[in-house]
Amino acid sequence: MPSLLRRFLLTIFCLCGSLAWANDPLADGVIALNDNVPAVQVRADVRSWIDEGSHATIALVAGGSVNFKPDQADDYYPLNKFDTLWIKLSVKRPMGNTAQWTLNVPLPFLDSVTLYQADAAGRWVAQRAGDSVGQSEWPRQGLYADFELALTDSAPKDLYLQIRNFKQVGVPIRLATAQHREKQRQQELLGMGLMLGALLSLAILSMLRYVEHRKAVDGWASLFGLLIATTIGQINGVMNAFIWAPLPEIGNYASSVLPVVTVGCALLFVRNVFALHVHYRRFDRFLSSVGWGTVVSVFIYAFADRFIADRVCAMVMIFATLIGMIATFLSARDGSSVARWLMFALLPLFFAVLYMVADAAGFVPNLWQMRYLTSLGVAIVVPVLLYALSQLTHDRKELVVRANHLPTQDALTGLLTPEVFQTHLETAVQRAIDHREPLALVMVRVTNHEHIRQAYSDTTAEQCLLRAVVKIQRILRDVDPAGRVGTAEFALLMEGVATRQALTERMVKLIGSGLIPLPGLVPEVTLHFHAVCVMLHDNPVPPARVLDDLRDLLAGMSPHTRRPIRFLEALPTEASQMHTQTEPA
Repeated sequence: MPSLLRRFLLTIFCLCGSLAWANDPLADGVIALNDNVPAVQVRADVRSWIDEGSHATIALVAGGSVNFKPDQADDYYPLNKFDTLWIKLSVKRPMGNTAQWTLNVPLPFLDSVTLYQADAAGRWVAQRAGDSVGQSEWPRQGLYADFELALTDSAPKDLYLQIRNFKQVGVPIRLATAQHREKQRQQELLGMGLMLGALLSLAILSMLRYVEHRKAVDGWASLFGLLIATTIGQINGVMNAFIWAPLPEIGNYASSVLPVVTVGCALLFVRNVFALHVHYRRFDRFLSSVGWGTVVSVFIYAFADRFIADRVCAMVMIFATLIGMIATFLSARDGSSVARWLMFALLPLFFAVLYMVADAAGFVPNLWQMRYLTSLGVAIVVPVLLYALSQLTHDRKELVVRANHLPTQDALTGLLTPEVFQTHLETAVQRAIDHREPLALVMVRVTNHEHIRQAYSDTTAEQCLLRAVVKIQRILRDVDPAGRVGTAEFALLMEGVATRQALTERMVKLIGSGLIPLPGLVPEVTLHFHAVCVMLHDNPVPPARVLDDLRDLLAGMSPHTRRPIRFLEALPTEASQMHTQTEPA
């Protein structure tokens, strides 16, 4: 086993070494650009120098009076608004290679990036980009700085990058052929377009839900989804490239302001989802204050230094996100199913905020690819939130339906109340008379209900009633009304039952199912059903008194009778009653 482990570690070490060598084409510090390798991630073949005060010019930097030091291209550089970073790298295109090459820095939020390269006459030619530079001045409009290299021969050529930013930053540098870079651009634009399009569609869907239901939570969800889409577009350069390209000042500050506003809106959205004021009144007020305070904190950029404001807002973002997670945890602990989904949705946002703050502070490795992973993680928040909101809407609709049915349904069994059943009975009788259709009325009693209650418990008795309702509904059609007309008495209307035999068969099935022990009850009990029936098309008893007649017939049956099914016979006519009265005389 130890030998296998050593071999595995040796293999991994060799693979890592080979990958590292692939990113370092030449050991002498000159990067070779071969057509067979269309993309190169620059790692160690750079030299850097920080110009404190930003006084140096390209002539001074390239003249040899600057002490460049070897560095990793993606290391963090301690920049501020007063200093300038200079990066020097050398490239060459060996003989036999003819592809045109580009250099790009995949960081949309850099204030200014300038590439200097000498032309054939030895003059320095500058290409500028950055979120403080208008897109019209960029050599190529896009999501981030993208420059073309002027390679005329196979001799090594020095390139100088001048970078300015208001805070520390790592500078990833990528070299790619023009053809490969164009494919890469199309893939990036397509991916961002699909992601932002989906997020905007979900935000519009939330807005339509708000217009339909007029619920504040749907309005906050729509605003939250819109802000997430805008923030993702901003940190990936889409907003700077297409929305406020003529106004680079807005794009420069939007990179810092939008994430703060999004987190504050998320906190207010969480507050509107859960009724925290019911059980946590003070925490609810605190949550509201933190949410609005987070949104208002962006105004600090108008009065304080941007570096200080960025640090303050970063701490506010972390604190607000933590408060939101606590709110969802409290709601989930109280039994809210929506809170569990919401907690799952906010976790990516929480970790994204932590990573952005840690990345800005230089506490994590500089991986520019994490920007896309972070954006994808945040984008997952919106569909999960919509699902949680749909569950919330479904629960609310169920509550409304139950509230509307309370006056018409029995609270325990869900069957019709006696008053409502009486209305259905009168309507059904009139319809049967008008259309000459068969109609049967049955009253069922659970005769051992009182015994179960006394022998076991009220809870067991109620469970037995619920099981009885399930068995009764199995012999009914979906359109046949049923009502609870007594403690353990149920009335059933069956349309289309024309004969006593057909009705008797259903009652036999019901009585037989009741004799099967009920699983899940401790102890297992059986249900003893008695049923009295009347064929209303053969025996036109007035609806106002038919239930009383059936109840009287049930009351006259012995609990131990061998005839649990009885029929209400036709009442004698008035002449027969008079004959019966005079017959004894």
